Amino acid sequence: MNMTNTSNDANNDVALKMSVRLKEIAELLRSSDKLKVADVGCDHGYVSIYLVSHGIADECIAMDVRKGPLSGAQENISEYGLEGSIKTRLSDGLKELKPNEADSLVIAGMGGNLMRRILEEGKVKELGIKTAVLQPQSDIADFRNFLRDSGFIITDEKVIEEDGKFYFPMKVSIGENSFSGSAKEYCDKLERACALIKKAAPDADDDSLLRMCNRYGECNILNRDETLKRFLLHGKKVCESILKNLDKNEHSDRVREVTSELYDIDAVLKVMQEERVCL
Repeated sequence: MNMTNTSNDANNDVALKMSVRLKEIAELLRSSDKLKVADVGCDHGYVSIYLVSHGIADECIAMDVRKGPLSGAQENISEYGLEGSIKTRLSDGLKELKPNEADSLVIAGMGGNLMRRILEEGKVKELGIKTAVLQPQSDIADFRNFLRDSGFIITDEKVIEEDGKFYFPMKVSIGENSFSGSAKEYCDKLERACALIKKAAPDADDDSLLRMCNRYGECNILNRDETLKRFLLHGKKVCESILKNLDKNEHSDRVREVTSELYDIDAVLKVMQEERVCL
């Protein structure tokens, strides 16, 4: 039997079963090192299977709080013959992960507040986690702000459009010393993005600049991400429609909220019209 062909067939099969979002999330974790990954909320286990079969990780622990999905993940792992590389574990968040069992983390498809709780309760630095790919489904701006307040560093981001929805996965350095050279490089991205927005919106104060980066991601802004541009144009139409139909006297708070969002969208769209910045 040609094992190489068998392996390639398996790789193609699992990729074909996955959404674009999940494949992009898995690829965002790729690095020059072979990783040990904790896949939290693993569901069907496809991300863990992809990570191992595509050479991104040597080992994975596929974790879920529900027995049903975990059983399904185990069946899928067995189907691909990866029982030696991928373990399954019943766990509420990171509670059953032991220190130094994993150096990397994937959490995708959960609400931002739930993801925050998992990271806080899991004490990820004490577990030895160095890198994470995180994709909150909601409260994205608040989640980015939480990451910054926690001393975590956003090193890369993407915007993914799938089935009419937009997703914002981000790669985060957990264990990086904030005074290291690489950490400074990524912090500089935030400063550069804020500077570009300030040029487009001179009246924006520091809080407004940070709010825009929290909403849309400094890496996405610097990259002039085309999917982000589509997201912004869609958001602009929605905001303008809401303002057109709202009674300014009866819904003054909502009007201020939507007006603020529209201001942010217009400012970042101006940045998007300029030439792409080399990262």
